[in-house]
Order: sequence, then C-alpha cells, then structure tokens
Amino acid sequence: MSRLSEKQLNNHLRRAVSAIPADHAEELWNTPVEKADSNAWFLEGTETKRKIPHSYLRWVSLAAACFAIIFFGWFQVSRVTDASVYLDVNPSVTLDVNRLGKVIRAEAENEDGRIILDNMNLQNTDVDVAVNALLGSMVKHGYLSQTQNTLLLSVNGKNEARTTALRQKLSLSAEQTLETLLGSGIILGQTVDLDDAAEDVAEHYGITPGKAALILRLLKDQPSWNVQDLTAMPMSDLIRHCQAAGIDISRYLGEDGDVIGDLSALLDDDDDHDVRNEPNGRDNLDDEDDPDDRDDLDGRDDPDDRDDFDDKDDSDGREDHDDTDDPDEHDENEFEEDD
Repeated sequence: MSRLSEKQLNNHLRRAVSAIPADHAEELWNTPVEKADSNAWFLEGTETKRKIPHSYLRWVSLAAACFAIIFFGWFQVSRVTDASVYLDVNPSVTLDVNRLGKVIRAEAENEDGRIILDNMNLQNTDVDVAVNALLGSMVKHGYLSQTQNTLLLSVNGKNEARTTALRQKLSLSAEQTLETLLGSGIILGQTVDLDDAAEDVAEHYGITPGKAALILRLLKDQPSWNVQDLTAMPMSDLIRHCQAAGIDISRYLGEDGDVIGDLSALLDDDDDHDVRNEPNGRDNLDDEDDPDDRDDLDGRDDPDDRDDFDDKDDSDGREDHDDTDDPDEHDENEFEEDD
C-alpha cells in the first residue's frame, strides 16, 4: 500500500464524515478515542518527542556550574603565578611560583643562568627544593665558593603577607644549603614592587628585576656610579664595592629587607690593607693586593712599580691620578718613574 499524504488523508476523512448517517453521528462523536499504537501504519516515519523533566535540567545545570567553579579554582591555584622569586649571584634566574608553592616556570636571565639551569626540569617542584637545586648547580659550576658566597633573593608577589612569608622561608633554606655546601653564606633578602625602570634595566643588562631594583636604589644616592659596572658585578663584589665607599647595602633592601650572615666577613685582611693603601682611601674593584703593596683600580702593578688609577704612564713620563697631562707638563699628585 502506498503511503497517503497529509492532504489525501484529510480528504478521505472529510468524505467519510460526510457519508455518516445523521442518526449515527452523535454516537460516533461520543465514542471514546483510544491512543494509537506506535506501530500503526499511519504513524510510520514519525518521531515522538520526549519531554525532559525540569528537575533533570536543573541538576545538569547545577553540575555544569560546579564543574566550571572547580576548574576555574584549580586553574587559579595551580597555573597562575602568585609570586616571582629572583635569584642573583652572578647567574640570574627567575622562578614563577603558584599559590601551592610549586614552580610553574624557571627562566635564566643571562648566559650564566642558562649554564646553572643545565637542562633541569623544575616545573611542579616545591620552590624551596628548586632554589636549593640551583644553589647546588652554582657551586658545581664555580659561581658560588667560599669567597663568593653571597646570594640576593628577591620576591615579588600579589599578596604582601604570603610574599614576605615565602621570602623568609626561602632565605633560611638557602642559608642552610650554603652552610652545608660552603661552610657559610650570606643572603640578602628583599621584597620588591617592580616598576618599568627596574624591568627595563633587568632586560637590558641580563639580570633579574630584583637586582635591578637594588641597583637603582643605590644609584639614587650614588649618581656617579656606572650602572653597567654594577650590573656586571657578582653580589659579593657589589657588597665590597659598597663597603669600600662606606655604604651599608642593607639600608637599600627596603623596609622589610634582611641580611642573613656576616657582611663584614667579606672584608678580609687583604681588603683592609687595600683600603689603607689606596690614594683616595677606597678599595679597588678586584680586592687584590699588588706585589709592591700598593693598589690601583685594576689590581695590577705599573711598570715603574708605582700605581696610578688606570695603570698607564703619561706621555711626559710622569703620572697623575687621572692620567691626563697638565698643560705645563707638570702633574699633580705625581710619581717619578723609576729607571
């Protein structure tokens, strides 16, 4: 049998109704109608839409909302940076840390930093374990030693209380590690609020923003100092440079900054001797005694066994402090060249 169209079916029904005797019409209209079986021929090809209970939809929506909240919370806690930890010795490394204290990213800021990272995978590592691993690598590669045992540890974070607590925890852990590896160590700890100037200096000179912030504070009081020279100094040498100028570097670590270890230990007997023999009463940059017990800025003897600031003789055979000849060919504060 061919399937009737809707139009044909309506026509058949209309003709059938017209053919019903009038006396049977009322009886027909009062006859109860039974629901057709789903297998009836005229229902073939039709689909029955099932209504979804409102309670089911409500539970599905609630479950979806809970899942979204849980996922967002997990993402915020585990994948978003809550604090950045900056390590500077001469190698400079940045660790981004989540709320759980796990490292989510480790990045070297200079070539020395890339050497000490040494292909280590620190992701999802506890931050104190990561710091200790980096300190061990610095000792292994010679960046930390008994004479170069100073670490600048800076922390920048979203929450002041969490940031301070993290810095204090890491400072104590780093001190114990340096004592184990080297016998002693000095930790300069500071909490930093970064600005564009610090980030620009850090990017340009290959240091962390933490060390850049410290150097910029020093330069406010010592504008004659050269930023390039300061950024190139390992932390131990930077402290010695400040000590030679009579500057207490701990004053530049901020209100809640602290120093763990003895800064005076960086001034040994040779350093004290250097300061006494410098013409200007200040230490030289490399803290080395010259064989003749006289010191210049680069720690090397002049050919005439006397020292000036740049180790070069003037063209007139006489030396002065700035190595520039006077117009009258007589130099102030000069030393006669030995034969």
